Amino acid sequence: MKRVYKILFSACAVVLLTVQMSLFTSCNDDMAAESYYTFTGEMMSDYLNSRENFSQFRRIVERAGKMEFLSSRGTRTFFPATNAGVEAYLEANGYNSVDDIPANYCDTLVRACLIESKVLYTYDMEGTQQESNELGLPLIIVTDSTVRDNDNMVVSVINSSARIINALKNDSVDNGVVHPVDQVIVPNTELGASLLEEHKEDYSIYYEALVRTKLTARLNSFRDPDYEIWKEDYPEFRTGILSGGVFSADQVGTAGNRYYARRPDHLESGFTVFLVPDTVLRTKYPQYFAKTNSPEENLQGLYNLAAERYGDPEDEKIFGLNDIDPRTGQTYKETCWNMDSLSNPHNPLYLFMSYHILDRLFESTNRMINCWGIDNNRANPTEWVGTLLDHSILKLERVYRAVDPSVEQHESYYVNHANATDYSDRVKGAIITQPANNFSMNCAYYYLDDVISYDKKVTREKVMNTRIRMDMSTIWPEMTNNDIRLAGNPYEQYSEALDNTEASLNYYIPAGYLKNTTVSENTIFFVQRPKTEWWNMGGDEYNFLGSSYDISFRLPSVPPGQYELRMGYAGMMDRGIAQIYVGPEGGEIEPQGMPIDLRYQATSSEVGGVYGASLTDEELAENNRAMKNNGYYRGAASVFNYRGGTGSKYKMPGLTNQGDEEYDNTNPYTYRRKLCDVTVQPGVHTTLRIRSVWVQGNSGCFMIDYIELVPWSICGPGGLGEDEN
Repeated sequence: MKRVYKILFSACAVVLLTVQMSLFTSCNDDMAAESYYTFTGEMMSDYLNSRENFSQFRRIVERAGKMEFLSSRGTRTFFPATNAGVEAYLEANGYNSVDDIPANYCDTLVRACLIESKVLYTYDMEGTQQESNELGLPLIIVTDSTVRDNDNMVVSVINSSARIINALKNDSVDNGVVHPVDQVIVPNTELGASLLEEHKEDYSIYYEALVRTKLTARLNSFRDPDYEIWKEDYPEFRTGILSGGVFSADQVGTAGNRYYARRPDHLESGFTVFLVPDTVLRTKYPQYFAKTNSPEENLQGLYNLAAERYGDPEDEKIFGLNDIDPRTGQTYKETCWNMDSLSNPHNPLYLFMSYHILDRLFESTNRMINCWGIDNNRANPTEWVGTLLDHSILKLERVYRAVDPSVEQHESYYVNHANATDYSDRVKGAIITQPANNFSMNCAYYYLDDVISYDKKVTREKVMNTRIRMDMSTIWPEMTNNDIRLAGNPYEQYSEALDNTEASLNYYIPAGYLKNTTVSENTIFFVQRPKTEWWNMGGDEYNFLGSSYDISFRLPSVPPGQYELRMGYAGMMDRGIAQIYVGPEGGEIEPQGMPIDLRYQATSSEVGGVYGASLTDEELAENNRAMKNNGYYRGAASVFNYRGGTGSKYKMPGLTNQGDEEYDNTNPYTYRRKLCDVTVQPGVHTTLRIRSVWVQGNSGCFMIDYIELVPWSICGPGGLGEDEN
């Protein structure tokens, strides 16, 4: 599913890598890096042939016909299982010997434990990271202090099951590195419906509801075959892209970074399903799920709970329940709110279950939220994403005690959590738990400790009565499902060798690739990979370029009401000017105010910002009022980057924080612009259009880092919508 990036290393790169690795020691009790660079002339094939503890896996390789491949030149990372690991696999799957495994599946097992074109050492592993194996499927490697071996050394765990053996890891061979593991890495090539069916014992009530609503059928969508044909109308790479980065007028047209951008390899769909185990339902909702209930009574109980959550009159407007069903001449609520219509999208159980399914694949909790660059003493890292319930949005959050002292599980991942504020009570939300082997090619599932719903009383009026700040990478599910979001290593800074060659992990998006989006053919839709030194939330950014770029897209759904629509960005001298249009989808999309000129810094008279560490609190408050009068806000104080990639924190808005010495307080380039006021109507999507009115040569891009939808109810001096974070 996920593509494997084939990065070719030159001899110079190998020398450089060797030098670099001699400078660092392991973050998880490894030996010094130089200890691993004793090459003996062995290939991966020789490694297996010369060690009896791998005779069983060697036989798997032989039956797969891969021994010659493992003897060939290349740069690979290999995770073979020991004999004990293979024996455990044989017993679990009813095989008497390796010779009983079908030869084609032996090939699958070998490819599942190989990373091509990349040498990955354990001293480069920290936290949770995701790689692609030769099948194009994820290998999720978790390295943290909670898992240790008998010698109290930290252990790296692959896909929640296979452990890298510390005594044998980091064994260099001439075509890569070998990390023996204690279990065979078994890939899951199923689609979503099969994945959920296989593990349904723990969540039989939710599973039955997914089947009866026929939502399981929607989980079998994977790769769009039409894109495999029409993508050939677009070049595999675009070169020489200038996306901005010039600070003075005399440099315009002569400076700035140049980029390669690749076309997406495929157009794939993905899903994340939140499931509430039967034991949780019986404990929290005994009135609906008695221990003596039959399966049908449990389904009726879940239906009743759903009807209770979606019984508000506003729900009828949002989800079209009062629309007329042409089959009967009655409203959909009159015809579909019954146990005989569970698969109808207007049925309460369908509404309830579809809100538990995200429109994108997150193979691990770590992939849900881009936590990089968020000061968790000020704000919880948060993403807002779409679900299969139309006109809804869901909040994913990693919650810290510094932000919410009442949090049940510090640093855990939550759905629809809310801190106590002057505008809302605290809402606990639901805690996410990741089961072992929880993902397949197009689907992943997680457990929640409570049900979730897009109800008015709690979710819409409390959880979402806040400043909804959305990174641009989360607006389109295609960015997540096709590995465009979070591509590469954010600590790998801009370089000619990476970003200006075909090894680049930057992307351009062809017209027609994104749903609910219109891109003119002469628009370059450019997505930069995340970089820690960039002045962007999460390190990535979205650029629209071209002689007359024009793009329209659907804004994420938010609860009905009135909002301020804002845009966060970095102003540069070589940016462009564009007119913004906003309106209801299918209706009048109207221009909003004067065109947006992205060439200003916050210190420009048009903006009115004053930056530096000398402002008093009163002066800062007065300056913020001046900026607001001009339609601007400082950048988010909870967002930072690293100067030089790994140095001191560099706060985006340049706020004055006396005693906050880890921050440089002088950045006038990042700030927010109010675009317009928006009225979100029930059951109606909102469209944003960006049309260029001035560019400069082949640069002059329109850059967006994030957008904000802020309810009017929390705006105003001292309001949550205008706090410094």
